[in-house]
Amino acid sequence: MVSHRQEFIEAFELLGAAFDRVVEQGFKRPVLVGGGAVEYYTGGAVVSGDFDVVSAADETLTRELVALGFRKEDRKGHLLRGLYHPGLEIGVEVVSGELFDGKSDESRVLEVALGKGGHVAVPPVEDLIADRMGQFCSIPEGDQDMLAQAILLFQLAGAVDETYLNSRILMETDNGYDLAYLKARFRDGSMTERSLTVTACVQSCKDCVVGSYSTMMG
Repeated sequence: MVSHRQEFIEAFELLGAAFDRVVEQGFKRPVLVGGGAVEYYTGGAVVSGDFDVVSAADETLTRELVALGFRKEDRKGHLLRGLYHPGLEIGVEVVSGELFDGKSDESRVLEVALGKGGHVAVPPVEDLIADRMGQFCSIPEGDQDMLAQAILLFQLAGAVDETYLNSRILMETDNGYDLAYLKARFRDGSMTERSLTVTACVQSCKDCVVGSYSTMMG
């Protein structure tokens, strides 16, 4: 059984504290997307070195992250943008704009309550699966790692809203792929070896050590 690495847990808790501070100042709660959200949902089976965060209050969030120990990116070999935590070696990039370019149903965003306080918002798993499918078809030959992540997320999610998931996959792939394709690739085992190398517990991440789902954000 895979569990979240300590660096992820500590960085996740810092994000939760920063997100709460942003909300306390009257702004909408930021949302963790990308590889960081995938790492959360997969219980650490997929590891990401960066947290991508969508927030309309990007300057406020950046200021709060710096106050919590993050610093502007200055590491050799890294793009000089965003932040990183020197003790955790995890980067954060804050992106302004709408969640998934306005394609997401934000009423489905989940708020994760952390044991030490703080709350991190994450997209519904359906959005992350669709996002990975979109990245899979972003190159002519198909990004197989992204497809493996989509299959793994689907495998671990348990119950999903299939109508919503299908519509989101169609959106992200410009009608090139749908849920039926994802299910077929999952059933035929063509991605089994790749996906099983990162398979965590086959259960909902509601039981993950980092935190627990508390509320949907409407």
